[in-house]
Amino acid sequence: MAMPKRHFVIVALLGVTLAGVWIGARAVDPHAAAANVPAAAAPPVPVAAPVAVPPSPAKPRRVPVHTAVRPGDNLSTIFKRHGLTDRDLQLVLDSGPLGKRLETIQPGHEFEFERDKQGKLVHLKYRLGRLDTVEFERVGDAFKGASVVREPERHTTYTHGVIEQSLFLACQRIGLGDNFAQRLARIFQWDIDFILDTRAGDEFHVLYEDLHLDGERIDDLGDILVAEVVNQGDVYTAVRYEDEAGLINYYTPTGENMHKAFLRAPVDFTRISSDFNRRRKHPLWKSTMPHLGIDYAAPTGTEVRAAGAGKVKAKSRTAANGNYIVIQHGQRYQTKYLHLSRFARDLRVGQTVRQGQTIGYVGATGWATGAHLHYEFLVDGVHRNPRTVDLPPAERIGEAEQRNFELKTSLLLAELQRSKDAPVVALEAAR
Repeated sequence: MAMPKRHFVIVALLGVTLAGVWIGARAVDPHAAAANVPAAAAPPVPVAAPVAVPPSPAKPRRVPVHTAVRPGDNLSTIFKRHGLTDRDLQLVLDSGPLGKRLETIQPGHEFEFERDKQGKLVHLKYRLGRLDTVEFERVGDAFKGASVVREPERHTTYTHGVIEQSLFLACQRIGLGDNFAQRLARIFQWDIDFILDTRAGDEFHVLYEDLHLDGERIDDLGDILVAEVVNQGDVYTAVRYEDEAGLINYYTPTGENMHKAFLRAPVDFTRISSDFNRRRKHPLWKSTMPHLGIDYAAPTGTEVRAAGAGKVKAKSRTAANGNYIVIQHGQRYQTKYLHLSRFARDLRVGQTVRQGQTIGYVGATGWATGAHLHYEFLVDGVHRNPRTVDLPPAERIGEAEQRNFELKTSLLLAELQRSKDAPVVALEAAR
């Protein structure tokens, strides 16, 4: 049945009214609004601009300067050569005991300097070799010193040489330097004159410490542990021993000290130009005049060493003797050194000198035809031949040390003997 028109209109109006109510409710529903309306963006938080930090000033680069010590150099000449001030020189020398080491620098050693941009010395390094370095760092208006010593590996090594012409050449043939020859000669210097006493066929056997650093051999300057020299058929053996007080000396296998009261010669590895002779004809005056000493020909400037410990009795110059020194050794002995080019620095009359201390330098002052040292040896006021006079011995090993000495040195002596026998054993095995 069709709905009356009046009823249709009423239903339509009612529908429109309900739809309006529903739409209004949706408009005010906060949850519906939140679900359908995008949230407003939060206001931006102000961010402080980064503060520009100025870069720290670059530390001025210190470029080190390297230089080697030349013959005749001292610290003052090196400083002047490189434009360093006398004040900095004095500050380094006044830095303490390490500063004093720079007063006796040696040719071949190296220096390294660093200066600031004003030219002031700020760092100094003195290399005495690959193992020993002394460094000085500026702290305010002073220098602080430090010693750096690297410890090498020590390899006990055996070597054998035969002397044909000289000990120097014999050492060179087996790959060892002049320094090794000098050290070996000084061990036996109270018994053997390696210039005059050696003959072709003399030989030596040595057990020594070969030094290695960073896996490579650095030199042959390790300790000589035990050495044997055959000189004109006589066998001389010396073994190194350090006593409980830390003193090191060389002894015979029975404990006799190799160290005598006097050296056989006060200069190293020179030749004798004129021997002790009571009836020698003088080369200048062509007349027979006693030559009561030995003349050692050597280049001007060669070091002259005190033959024994004693007191400087005279240090002077005459027309005949040139520059000369007289040393008194106790009551009975006296030595004289003539024709010196100059004296050791700070040597003075009355001073006590030790055996082997440098007292002067070879020259040709006075009545001399060439550079040489004239050396005299007196016993109770009488001239004696320095080459043949009996030298008083030093003290042997003490009784308290005897047992320890025998234990330590017997091992070294046995190892030397094994090393000497090894080539023979190898040769017999090969046969």
